[in-house]
Amino acid sequence: MRFLVAGATCALLLPTVTHAADAHDLISPARCELRFNRLMNCQLPQSLLITPTAETAVPLRTTLRSVVSGNCSTQYPLEARAETVGAPPVFIPYLQNNKEVRLRAAGGAPVSAFTLNDASTWTASAVLDASCRISLEVRWNEVDVSSTGEAQALITALNAEIAAAESHADRMEELMLYQRAYAFMYSLADQFRAELSNESMQELRAAALDAGPAVESMILNCADLSFEERLALLRLHGSLWVLGQPEDWQRPDGTVMTMEDHLGPGASEILARLNAILARQTGNPPDYAQLYEAAKTEAVRLKNKKSLALTQLATWLP
Repeated sequence: MRFLVAGATCALLLPTVTHAADAHDLISPARCELRFNRLMNCQLPQSLLITPTAETAVPLRTTLRSVVSGNCSTQYPLEARAETVGAPPVFIPYLQNNKEVRLRAAGGAPVSAFTLNDASTWTASAVLDASCRISLEVRWNEVDVSSTGEAQALITALNAEIAAAESHADRMEELMLYQRAYAFMYSLADQFRAELSNESMQELRAAALDAGPAVESMILNCADLSFEERLALLRLHGSLWVLGQPEDWQRPDGTVMTMEDHLGPGASEILARLNAILARQTGNPPDYAQLYEAAKTEAVRLKNKKSLALTQLATWLP
């Protein structure tokens, strides 16, 4: 594996989250003209350095360090600039040996590439000893923590995210069940109301009222009935009252009562709320079953993220 530099191919490229380093040449006979045992007219053309990246569960940083050997003394303040998408540039005064800067992508994401530019107008004017060698050491996408406390804080934050996701999943499950239960109960109640106020039931109520006097007369006056038969007729007569009267199921204008009519004016506020819920359900209701599945998936994703984070932070955690 290699990283690409504009116009050339250099150094080794390593996977994300590694401690091996790549090296990029800054000052050497390959970048300068060697005259009279001096390095002159040095050039630092724009370069694009890239690396493969992998999934990460914790913030990452890419460390850039200058490595100086030989005599690199000069009066000019030479430096380079490194830039990656979505982050401010960092400047590298590379004449200082072991000078280290950190390049961070937005949100702690892996740095997949950065451009390296000459940030000094004096590079071509500098005259350096022929022994001078300067390279840029690139340590790609290291875990961006510096202490056990910082590592533990990342795990604590992930635990909080997992707890919130699980709580949200529980809430979506409750709403899914409430949604199903409400739709079922409303449908059941309305079906009973419709069945109890249909034409056949109204005719049955009228017939029961008409038959009442005849049943009473049979019980009281029919000499051919046994005691058991009289008792049976009495029980029948006593049970007919549960059917009610036809007008119990009708408005004054003769139309069939609604569920609201049966529950009465005292329940108007409750009914208004229930009807508002029903209107939302019949209009464009949230699919709580789908939201519940999505919430469960998110909770699993965060748990997997925590497992990856524990692996990445293993050297920092007890």
